[in-house]
Amino acid sequence: MTTRTMRSRITLAGAALGLAIAGSVGGVATAAPASAAGQCVDYQYSVGGDGGCVANIQTLLNAFGPRIPGGVSNLEVDGQFGEQTRAAVVAFQTYWGMQVDGVVGAETWNILCGPQMGPGPIDWYPYDAARGSGCNV
Repeated sequence: MTTRTMRSRITLAGAALGLAIAGSVGGVATAAPASAAGQCVDYQYSVGGDGGCVANIQTLLNAFGPRIPGGVSNLEVDGQFGEQTRAAVVAFQTYWGMQVDGVVGAETWNILCGPQMGPGPIDWYPYDAARGSGCNV
C-alpha cells in the first residue's frame, strides 16, 4: 500500500468517525424535535408522552391550578403524561372555554404561555418552565 493510499484511508476513516460522533454532515449534531430547547410549543402532548416538555406542562398547570375553581390538582412533576396530567389538562381546557380533548396543542399552549393577568412579571407564574417550553414571556 502506498503512503498516499494509506493517508486517503486514514482521512476517510477520520471523516466517518467525525460524522458518527457529530450525527450529521457539517459537524452539527441534531436533537430530537421534542427535546430541542425552546420547541415544546411546536408539538402536541397527550397520554403516553414523557420528557422535559411534559414536566414543563405539569409545572405550568400547577401554577394555574389554584386560580381555576375546582380545577387542576397539584400534579407530581415527573415528566410522565399520565391520566392525572390528562385530567388537569381537561380541567384547564374546560375553564378557558377551549376544545376539551386532554391534548396540549397550540390552543392550550397559547394559554399556558401567558399568565393572563396583565403586565408582569406575575409572582406565581413559572417563567423558567414557560421559557424552557418556547413561550415568548
